[in-house]
Amino acid sequence: MIIKKYVSYWSHKNTQVLLHNYILICGWIGVSVVSPYYVPNHFNQFVFCGGIGKKRRSILQVIWYAAVWEIWKERNSRLFKGKESPPLQVVERIKSISYMWLKAKHISLPFQLHGWWLSPFTILGIG
Repeated sequence: MIIKKYVSYWSHKNTQVLLHNYILICGWIGVSVVSPYYVPNHFNQFVFCGGIGKKRRSILQVIWYAAVWEIWKERNSRLFKGKESPPLQVVERIKSISYMWLKAKHISLPFQLHGWWLSPFTILGIG
């Protein structure tokens, strides 16, 4: 039910914002996809668009969850506080939070935030 409300809200009120963020994220990770409207299908398409390697799929899952989380927070900010962030700023937050989540789980990952921002898969040697 919550997912349907979420999709409905973005489908009708802020489609351009969602699309802009999605395009920026896909550009950052170096993939080109068509976005489905059903959220579970979107997750599957996003996660498997990078190939079937377990490590790559795992990273895409983290990025997808970070994107959904930040877009949801942006939606709440617009709806309840009347504050809007530019799409590039939302994507920067997605990059930061996905990096922090990965570093928290895998402390020994051999990369810094700057490298993650530039090219997440190249810095991990799976690009």
